[in-house]
This record gives sequence, C-alpha cells and structure tokens, in this order.
Amino acid sequence: MPLVFFAQSVGVVLSGGGVRGFAHIGVLKALEENGIPVDYITGTSAGALVGSSYVIGRSPSEIEKIFTNEEFIRYGKGIISEEDLFFFLSKEKDPSWFTIKFGIDSVLRAKLPRSAINSAPADFTLLESTAQASAKAGYNFDRFMIPFRCVASDIKSKKQIIYKEGDLGFAVRASMAFPLYLPPLTINNQILFDGGIYNNFPIDVMLNDFNPDIIIAVNAAGDPEIPSDDNVLSQVKNILVAMEDSKLLRKQDLLIEPHINNISVFAFENAQAAIDSGYAAVMKLMPEIKSRIERRVSVQEMKMKRDEFLKGQNAIEVDRIHAYGLRPSQKLYLQKVLNPTNDCISVRDLKKKFFRLVQDEQFLYIFPQLVFDSISGYYDLHIYAKREKDLLMNIGGNFSSKPINTAFLNLQYNLLGRQSLKLFANSYYGKLYNSGLAKLRMDIPGTFNFYVEPLFSRSQFDYFNSSSTFFEDVKPSYLILTETNTAFNTGIPVRSRGKLIASASYFINDYSYYQTQAFSKTDTADRSKLTAFSPSIEYERSTLDKKQFASSGAYFSIIGRLVTGKLNFYPGSLALSADSSSSTKRWFQTRMIYDNYFTSFGRWKFGVYGDLFLSSQPFFDTYQSTILSVPQFEPTPESSTLFLPQYRAHSFVGIGIKSVFQLFSNLQLRAEGYAFQPVQEIVENRLGRARYGEALNKRYFIGTSALVFQNPIGPASLQVSYYQGRVKPVSVIFNFGYILFNRRTLK
Repeated sequence: MPLVFFAQSVGVVLSGGGVRGFAHIGVLKALEENGIPVDYITGTSAGALVGSSYVIGRSPSEIEKIFTNEEFIRYGKGIISEEDLFFFLSKEKDPSWFTIKFGIDSVLRAKLPRSAINSAPADFTLLESTAQASAKAGYNFDRFMIPFRCVASDIKSKKQIIYKEGDLGFAVRASMAFPLYLPPLTINNQILFDGGIYNNFPIDVMLNDFNPDIIIAVNAAGDPEIPSDDNVLSQVKNILVAMEDSKLLRKQDLLIEPHINNISVFAFENAQAAIDSGYAAVMKLMPEIKSRIERRVSVQEMKMKRDEFLKGQNAIEVDRIHAYGLRPSQKLYLQKVLNPTNDCISVRDLKKKFFRLVQDEQFLYIFPQLVFDSISGYYDLHIYAKREKDLLMNIGGNFSSKPINTAFLNLQYNLLGRQSLKLFANSYYGKLYNSGLAKLRMDIPGTFNFYVEPLFSRSQFDYFNSSSTFFEDVKPSYLILTETNTAFNTGIPVRSRGKLIASASYFINDYSYYQTQAFSKTDTADRSKLTAFSPSIEYERSTLDKKQFASSGAYFSIIGRLVTGKLNFYPGSLALSADSSSSTKRWFQTRMIYDNYFTSFGRWKFGVYGDLFLSSQPFFDTYQSTILSVPQFEPTPESSTLFLPQYRAHSFVGIGIKSVFQLFSNLQLRAEGYAFQPVQEIVENRLGRARYGEALNKRYFIGTSALVFQNPIGPASLQVSYYQGRVKPVSVIFNFGYILFNRRTLK
C-alpha cells in the first residue's frame, strides 16, 4: 500500500445496486467539483464499475457521458451494436419460441439458460477500456491513479474474493456477474458472481486495506425491491444479495444514501436520474463534508494527476492468442477466426473478430483478457471459452384465431473441430402448412471465410383446408402446392452485415387444383408438375431487431435465378381438357426486397417497404397452375398465409409505408399501407388458361393496423387488415407466435 504524506486521508466506499449504483457517478462529480480529495476507493458490482472508471483516469463528466450514452444502455441490456453484428452466421428465420439445450454426456440432460442477456458487449467494453490502465499499473491496483479494491463472490468456496492485483477488467466483470442476468466467470476452478452476494458494501475492505482517516460510504442499493411471483430476478436479488452493513462506520465517517428507490435495478434508461440523485445527495451534505475534511484538491491538480497516469500507456496491438477450455482442434478453429494470418492485430480488428466469434452458436461464452508482454511490447490475448451444448431443441409455431395454427420443432446438433459443423432437422405441422427439412452447414474459417450447405426439404401449402373459419361462409378454392427441394448452397460474408449466397437446386413443384368450385369428394383434381434445375445467386443484408414486427434496423436482399425444367399436366375428372401434356419451360427471374425503419420521433418510428419482381416466366397449361407458380406480394405476416391471386404476377412492384408507435417498452401500435402494381395482371380466359390484362391497368391496396405485444417467447398480435380485390376484403386475426416458413423453391 502506498504511503500518503498528509493528514486526513479519504476513502470512498461504493456499494452495489445495479443502475441505482450509477448514483456513484454523481457522488464523485460533486466531491471533485468541491475539491474534496479521494485517496482510496473500494467498490462492489456497480460500485466496482464506476470506481474502476474513476481510478484509471476518467473524469466524472466523462463517466457520466459514457454511462448515459445509448450505446452503453444497449450494452447493459446485452444488445450487440449494429456495426458489430455478423449476419453471415445468422440462421434462417424460424418460428421458434425458446431453446432447450442438452449435453450429450453419460446422461442426456436438459440445461437451463445461464443468463438473461448476452455478456459479450459488456465483456469487450471492459477489456477495451481497462487493458492499457492495467498494463500501466503493472497489474497492481495500488498503482492506479487512485488505489482501488473490488469484491466478487466465489460460490464454490462460499466466500468473497478481494481483488487488489491482476487484470482490472476481469475483476470488475466478476464483481458484476448477477445470477440469471449477467453470467458468472468460471476460471481457475472458481465460479465468480456478484460481490454483493457476500459483501455489497465493502467498508471492511476499506478499513483493512487502507484504513483512511475518513470514509465517505455511499449506499446506492436502496431498499430491496419487493419480490413478485412473476419476476425471477427480484426473487434472486432478495435471496442472494447481502444487506448493506453500515455499522462498521466510525464516528468521523460519513454515510450518503441517495434517493433511488424509484429506479429499477436493471432500468439502464434511468441512468441519468440515478446520477442526478447521487449528486443531489452529496450537495445536501456538502457543508458537513467540508467541515470534517479540511484538505482540498483543485480541478487543475486532478487534471495533472489524470494526465500523468494516462501518459505513456501502450497502444493495444495483439501478438499471441491463448485459448482455454477447448480441445487442440477447437483452439485452431478459434485461432483461424480471430487471427488467420498470425499478424499483429489492432483493437479495432480484434473487436470485429471477437464479435464474429461470440455470435457463433458453437460457443456458450467467450471471455477475453489482454495481458501486456513487456518484452515483446505487444499484448497477449487470453480467451476463456466454453462450448455450447451438443444438442439444441427449438420449439415454437403460431397459435391463431384462424385455421392457420402451426407447431414447429427444430433439432440442431453441433460439432466443432478445425471446422464448425451444424446439423439441422425441422418439422412444421398445421392445416395450412406442413414441412420437413434436413441440412448440414459447414463453416470453414480463415483468411477467406465461407460455408457449404447441402439440404433437402419438402413442404406443402393447403389453401383449401385453411381458408374458411366459423365466421366466413365463402367457399374456398381447392389449391394445394407441394414443393420438394434438394439444394447445395455456399456463402461468403460481405463485410459484417451482409452475405453472398450461391445455390444450385433441383426441385419438384406439384400443383393440385380444380378449375371450378363445383366439385365433390369423389372427383380428382388437376395436377401440374414442374421438375426443374435452378442455379441462383443472392445478396442479403439485415440489421432488423426482430424476426417479425421489427421496429428498427434494415433489410435488403436481391436474388437472380435461372429456371430450366419440364412441366407435365395431368387432367382430373373435371378438367376442361382431357389431354395430358408435357413441355419444357425456361426463364430468368430477379427479386429485390427493401425494408427499412429509418426515422424516429420520440415514440414514433417510421419505415418504408419495397418489393420489385421481374420475370420472363411463360404461362403454364392452366390459369390455376400459372397463378400458383408465380410469387405473391405479401408484406405482412397474415398475407403470407392467404392465397391472393390479385397480388400475384410475373412482374410487379410493391411499395409501402409503416408507422410504429411505442405505447410501452414491449407494446406497440402499428399502422401500415401498401400498394401493389403488376406490370400486367394475369387473368383467366373462358378455356381456363392464363392471359395478360392491359399493362399497368390494375393496382391493389393493402392496409393493416395491429396491436403487438412483444414478450420473451414471441409476439402476440391483434390485426385488422384490408385487402382490396378479395371477396371479403376485411380480415380480423389474432396470432401468438411467428408466421414463418422454410425457404420456398422459387421465392
């Protein structure tokens, strides 16, 4: 412990408290503005986070700016920033609600989730902000600008861990790990959790390690939140977090208790209110503080002290990578992802590669540490990794007020060696849609990243059985589409948020239909069967925040496809022509979709939608087979469950505008309007064949409004929609879950 050559040394103790603990920023700000010295700091959890930021040379104003920044709020909620997303690793969207994880050990065991949020944003932020300061201090907490201690809890040994040396980022992260919210660190046979479990107010640490003349103790934990039966985090906090004990304070010491009971522990958007409460609490007691502490430190002295500590810190350049918790082949995979060229990498490049790694489903968690090597002059990166469970089961689907209910099950098996292998098998079951898919994806990392993916799928849309409800007496058309697809895909990343996919597929589209609505159970339907080969290339980019009912981000895709195949027609008992036929069909098609939420005015958010489709596809033998084979404009979830012949064409453009009003954090009111313009409408002649209508003669409109409740499982929505051109244009539907399907053969 360094010697302090003056009377009245002052120690500041900062308690835990989650977002309430941000009041410590206001406390430090008020003390510094009034020249009150701070010679030592001890902290737990939020107190460790704020205290560490202060002791490494940040001013209270700088800390306030960081902690109230929108990016920091996202990090506190575990949200990866758009610029750090790696869309290349994203799976196809599916209707899953939740995931059950199994370990393939001697016993097949289900595993509960470790935490509510993704810790990677917080982990890397701590690494980036503390690595240079730790190196400058020689990994000795007494050599920071202000000597520092923080407390974590080892739940294996059931005791507190007091950090006074080592990596500062690691110590603070361990002190912050709150059960079920932020995952623990499991290193060196320790399971490290929030220091508040055993010592939420480390006054004893201050006395034992520093013994200052005066202690300013800041209790920002507030009164315990009343636990409720539907809030597991509140229950855990009341069970585990040790009550603050200010009895250790001496007669000369000061206790500050900001008024923060109205701030929720994890409400990061209320950071400024917490800071202001801390500032106000100190200013209220400032006359007493000044009467007990005579010594003053000027603003200029503090600036010189900061400049001296920040001077000469080594820039972060990473030389070597060390991995722990993995087999040798898996370490090689990690090395190829993070640094395939074995060159020195900057912290900016490291951040990009780190977030690419943490978004890989092969890993449960990746914790980084940087350690400076004084001999080489570079930093060594130490990665503590834990593999994800081998088998994942996703369960989901959609529950609806209309007969489009769908159950969904997906199994995923992970294998990791020098390459990443994932095996998928899913199944959909419902009246409208039944499907099964099996595929294998192999990711091959290196200087040139790519994946290969063979797949097989079979899907069926039954527009007949799913068209009527108890409230509708419209007789539906008999329309059944069955798609069988065998494909081979390969993809490469395009920067961080895009990917380019080349595909070759062999598919069979079987269309079953009547060309009249007057049929009986004894009749047989007409069939058109397209057997084709189709190469395609697609560029896709997405930063949307939700699988469905997004309110921020953007999506863009463009695909070009060549189709060459044979079309066979098999007439049924009511066919207008009794002759079967066979013909060769060949065409090119391209489609571009753009979906962007770009403007926000308070709670209002606005977006635009565009869908352009161009095709040289010829007519099929009948009108029904022609209209079934062309894509449909379906900008809303419900529209993808309907057969809308007016919104199908060989070439069309669809545009729309969206308005989203955020009533509460998880409840939104949406209003959307769309216009559909076919280049030439496909109409039916008297012989049951297809022909073109007049160019640009018809257009149709869709309007929808929805009340959407977003919950951890999936969205619940009540929608009212208008589809111009339908027999019954107004539709009212309630859905719980996602309306999403396996990828179509020609979509």
